Order: sequence, then structure tokens, then C-alpha cells
Amino acid sequence: MLITVLFLTFQGAEDTVSISEKVRSIAVNLGYTGSLKQFRSDIHLVEYFGVGLAVALFFHVMGWKKCIGAVVAAIFGLIDETIKIYLPTREFGVMDLVKDVVGFGVAFGIVMAVYLIIDKKKNGFGNEAILR
Repeated sequence: MLITVLFLTFQGAEDTVSISEKVRSIAVNLGYTGSLKQFRSDIHLVEYFGVGLAVALFFHVMGWKKCIGAVVAAIFGLIDETIKIYLPTREFGVMDLVKDVVGFGVAFGIVMAVYLIIDKKKNGFGNEAILR
């Protein structure tokens, strides 16, 4: 997922606009109404949701603290946006960075909630036998 984000970051102007237009047309068919510029910003939510899922699951499987994973995802978003300062056809976007954080934050929240539910069920919490 991280490689995909970097691949998209380093694309040339024509390629990135072409992909954005193709994906936006699919989104429009599903009800999206924003402009291409708005779509290119909104897609950060989806991209970083994927980053958040990948990082949260990786950190969970490795047994590492998920809060460190969240920091890693945030730093990656910052690095990704900062790289754009140095690319001639790209630009740093504060709102894009905010959407990166929201995207991976929602993913982390979902992963944490799912594992919390699984752990509670595995340990018998919520089981009526324990409440007796």
C-alpha cells in the first residue's frame, strides 16, 4: 500500500490526471458529485484508509504497539506531502494531509474495534455465564 501511494505521488502530470479522471468517472457513476480537483483531494481519504488498514494489521500481527503504527502512518503522510513540494507538477496540500490523517485514523479505529471485540469474545467478556 505504501509503495502504491509513492508510485502515485511520483507519477507525471498527464498520468496522474488520466488515472484520476478514470477513477472519478467510476465514482461519478456511484453518485460522487465533486470536481476533478476535489476528487483528487478526497481520494486521499481512500488511499490512507488503505495505508491505515495495512499498517494497523501489520503492527497487530507483529505484536507491536498500534499507537506507534499510527505515528508511522502519520509520518508517512507528511513525507508523502512534503515530497510533492519538490515535484514540478505537484503541490503540498494541508487539506490533503488532514485527509490522510482522517483516512488512516478511521482505518486504525476500525481495526482496533474489531480486535477489541474479538479479544472480548475470546476471553469470555459479554458471556452470560461470566455475569452469573
